[in-house]
Amino acid sequence: MFRYTAEILPYHDHPLETAVAELAGLGFTEVNLWSSASPLAHHVNPGDDPGKILALLDRYGMKPCGLTMYGKTQDEMLERVQFASDLGIDTVIFDCEANYPDFVSSFLPPLVEAGARLGVRIAVENHLTVPFSADFESGGNEESRWDEGVDTLAQIKRLIRDIDHPNLGVCVAPPHLWVMQETISEVVTFLAERKRLFYYYIWDIDRSYRHGVDGLNFGPGEQQLPRPDGTLDHAVLLGTLQRVGYEGAASLKCHGTSGWPLEKVTSQLRAADSYVKDCLSRI
Repeated sequence: MFRYTAEILPYHDHPLETAVAELAGLGFTEVNLWSSASPLAHHVNPGDDPGKILALLDRYGMKPCGLTMYGKTQDEMLERVQFASDLGIDTVIFDCEANYPDFVSSFLPPLVEAGARLGVRIAVENHLTVPFSADFESGGNEESRWDEGVDTLAQIKRLIRDIDHPNLGVCVAPPHLWVMQETISEVVTFLAERKRLFYYYIWDIDRSYRHGVDGLNFGPGEQQLPRPDGTLDHAVLLGTLQRVGYEGAASLKCHGTSGWPLEKVTSQLRAADSYVKDCLSRI
């Protein structure tokens, strides 16, 4: 059975200890830490004391289940692969950070090699090829999309064929697949069969998303969190994870919480958590 975990991301405006305490209060025992570019969460970073971070997590009965590092250079990512190893984290997550030919020929191989040496898996998120920017949550940038990336099932297949290494896999992001009109369960099954399903986001998307217009703007946070009236049926998706024998992290996630007070972040996560647990009870 997969492990139900949480992203620290929705608390990006709040301190690390506050975020950890709130998630522990919701009943989570594992959290994915973020070390990404602003305005994404960057609660932990190379240079921080791993012992102090682990002691803080332990104080709240929590363990780290991953390290996400978007918007970083190759050298900065190499530092974070080492940092993940120092924290006892076995999986780092990021998207296709360059046009695909450059990504697989020069950007990704050193990271996979470092991960193999340190016992850290590299999970590439299937991600729209809309370039990241500090204002990504307002949408746009569709005109700047790369020709090639890792955002469709065909491109996912190509990635794990071009770099066929046990330390390279995929973090499945359902909203990005939904935008590309892919069948999420098919992607999950394909990757699980090949032991390349490394991470999974429990994440939704606003039904009013405008294809070809909204870019990376998937709606306000409350519309990205799983919910009974959401776009995706998470009982189907979580049932697929169970059926394929996935044993990794399935992590509650959303963007769109910038400026939210602490109480709103936690209350919205609580509502989503209740729905997810209802889905789990049905599978």
